[in-house]
Amino acid sequence: MSLLNELCEAMGSKPPEEVRNVCLIAHVDHGKTSLADSLCSANAIVSNRLAGKVRFLDSREDEQTRGITMKASGVSLLYGPLLVNLMDSPGHVDFSSEVTSAICLSDIALLLVDVVEGVCSQTSALLRQAIVNGQSLILVINKLDRLRLELKLTASETYTHVRRLIEAVNACVSQIVSGIILDDETWGNIEDLEEKLHFDPCKGNVLFSSAIHGYAFSLEEFAEIYLEKLKMDKRTIMNGLFGDFYFTPQGIKSGANAKGKKTLFEQLIMEPIWALHDCGLIDNDLEKLTKLAEKIEVPFKSKRVNEAFDEVMRNWLPISRACFRACARTVSAKKAFTNQQRLKKLLGDPTSHPLAEAIENCSPEGMTIAFVVKFIRLEGQRVAICRVLSGKVRKGDKLFVLGAKKLEDSSDAVETEVISVKMLRGRECIPLAEVNSGCICVIEANGLLQNSTLCSEAVSQGIQLGREQGEPLVRVSINTLDLNATEDFKEALKLLSVLDTSLRVLELETGELALVTAGEVHLQKCLKDLADLGFPDLEVSAPIVPFLETIVPDPLLTSAQIVAQDTECRLRGDALFIRLRAAPLHIDVVDFMDKHADIVHQLRLGKADVKLAEDFKSKLQNLCKEVLPSMKGTYWFKKSNEEIEELVEKIWTVGTDRARANLLINGIPSYDRKSFWNKEEGRIRPFDQAMISGFELFIGAGPLCNEAMRGIALIVEDWILDENDAVVTGQLMSAMKATCKASCEKVGLRLVAAMYRCLVSTTSQALGKVHGVLAQRKAKVLSEDINEATGLFEVAALLPIVESFSFCDQLRTQSSGMASAQLQFSHWEVIDEDPYWQPSTLEEMEEFGLKGDSPNHARGYMDAVRRRKGLPTEDVIVVSAEKQRNLKKNK
Repeated sequence: MSLLNELCEAMGSKPPEEVRNVCLIAHVDHGKTSLADSLCSANAIVSNRLAGKVRFLDSREDEQTRGITMKASGVSLLYGPLLVNLMDSPGHVDFSSEVTSAICLSDIALLLVDVVEGVCSQTSALLRQAIVNGQSLILVINKLDRLRLELKLTASETYTHVRRLIEAVNACVSQIVSGIILDDETWGNIEDLEEKLHFDPCKGNVLFSSAIHGYAFSLEEFAEIYLEKLKMDKRTIMNGLFGDFYFTPQGIKSGANAKGKKTLFEQLIMEPIWALHDCGLIDNDLEKLTKLAEKIEVPFKSKRVNEAFDEVMRNWLPISRACFRACARTVSAKKAFTNQQRLKKLLGDPTSHPLAEAIENCSPEGMTIAFVVKFIRLEGQRVAICRVLSGKVRKGDKLFVLGAKKLEDSSDAVETEVISVKMLRGRECIPLAEVNSGCICVIEANGLLQNSTLCSEAVSQGIQLGREQGEPLVRVSINTLDLNATEDFKEALKLLSVLDTSLRVLELETGELALVTAGEVHLQKCLKDLADLGFPDLEVSAPIVPFLETIVPDPLLTSAQIVAQDTECRLRGDALFIRLRAAPLHIDVVDFMDKHADIVHQLRLGKADVKLAEDFKSKLQNLCKEVLPSMKGTYWFKKSNEEIEELVEKIWTVGTDRARANLLINGIPSYDRKSFWNKEEGRIRPFDQAMISGFELFIGAGPLCNEAMRGIALIVEDWILDENDAVVTGQLMSAMKATCKASCEKVGLRLVAAMYRCLVSTTSQALGKVHGVLAQRKAKVLSEDINEATGLFEVAALLPIVESFSFCDQLRTQSSGMASAQLQFSHWEVIDEDPYWQPSTLEEMEEFGLKGDSPNHARGYMDAVRRRKGLPTEDVIVVSAEKQRNLKKNK
């Protein structure tokens, strides 16, 4: 039987105990795809010579051209009794949703770290994501050859360097674990979780590799090599191979450093490996390489030195053996969801969920449960990559499609038929008869949705696994030049939004189509996808980045000036009277509301669970009592705890989803309105909803440039309305909006910009050029350190997203290719410049001139947005331009 036929049979018959679902995660260009090639070569999918060069799992043309992975892709492999479903994922921050998909599908994460570059920005972000999702982690220290070829390290220096790198990764783990347990105490004890997750070569969860040369090893491989020679048991040798241990005739002793002895890692592991590197890659000495290969009893056939070196290392320490054995020691698909934290993340509350028992048991005889993680396009068809969590999936099965939301009646579940079941194999898929529980497969069926659940029984609720990814921010308007193909183009965009979970497709009220993407590289990928779908000629606007608007405190204001900041609105005498004031919210309160977006949304709709609402209110009150009274120059300054508590209790409503971190507070003594926190008590005055609508209209389009507001509280102090006056009641909504606007204009208005955290690696020669480019792009430098391992300078900065377009290209051009940057969304930050600032004092006039001609960046951003939206600006325009007559005639 051929290997492919064996694999197809294994997909339907392997018990879950012998299935391992593995994903590769790493910072960009740390060697994931090269490692995947080497693992594929174990099943003869890729030849040994081409492993690391062919990039088998990079199926897209632009992935091959750029040399980076853009989409998560997979392959199923056999290794002895094990069936390994391997998922490769992108390292670039723009494709974080693809990484999320790979992590959702798998149980084991191989975290690759470049031994020279060490822990990078994406490394720590991916590590956190894997820990939160309950993955079993294996650290792969990759590109080991660079220590000898580039840094020229000896065996002793290599041991010190590697030990420090493992310590750095463990420090990152400890920081992540502390943060997780502070947020959720149900994770248990910090020490126990750290002990479980910490990387230690003696535990077998650390591998040392060079994927490009096809070798990898753990301590277990060398313990087996020296087992007979040292006459000790395997565990004793493993415990001594990494650490401050040396060998004596009496056995393995500690204290190598104090006694000036070589550690066992240097003597027994690195010295033989470095000797082979010296012969094969530095001295190019085939004769000496042949002698060393005979000593370690590894045959080879190649006649060229570099090929002979790769063959020797592949045969001596095959990368597939080390990786698959490490995976075999970790969790199987059968026990993947016995971890209660992971089951809780999958189902919400496992105790009452109808699918909990079946998923935990993962039995092939149980009810069929499959979870749809992502969609791909295959041979012109949209198919779903799924994880079979229980039972078996066969062609022709009739399954129910369930969502995360609970159904009142389980008979309402929609039924679909499985058209085909296939196995992932990089660029192609192989048809299967059936797929067993615990496996990853491709399912073609009608009516499937992202994150939906397929189940053989009509239960009330499916899996509730959420997607942790940032909201896309870069928007472009897009249209096809062929107007006859507009409807087909809309269908293509709809398909693309299903296939790519990071993409948002909008059809605006004007009929304009817009793409909202995660970044510049993601945008280019989407345009390439549309070209592949038959739309190469597109009209694409310049990228648009949203701003927010807010108000800021003025610490110089006196109490009397703050009291006088209230705003009144009167219509038709006293038929309508509104008095309110605006106050800025503390950034901690804003972040708290953003973090609990789901409960805020439910509260606004009046559908929140009573217990959750009370818990949220209590936390919000405690936070407000802690931070608001310290805000000098605001309405909250020196307010008592009782007053703050009462104001939180009297919240009228919160902002819409687009501007949720805003509050409307009922400060009217005579209006005992029903509680925002509990909708069943109290009363509502007529036209109460018109006040709320006016507030929502205002926060959706602020006074500076019609962008959403953020971080403001509007306290209504009085509201009188003649309900019999039809004119006034009709104008209430617009009056409320205008009053809110006037109130905010009395306080300092500011723009809020989305910021990237920018990490630049550069040589010392290009460091000045890097700072020049960052200054030109209005970036704020946070730190500048030198990486002792690489000798490169690492500059961390905050860069406004609006200034980031073509940043990487400019950086490479200015530094002659000696600098590279990684951009990741960080936060929203207030631009500390008044867009309407004019010099007022004598000193300001002397410094900036009478008109304040120095550049005002906030004003520039505001005017650019106003022009784009067709709003008036104060630009000076020449109405009737005529050429001035020169007195002197030029000859």
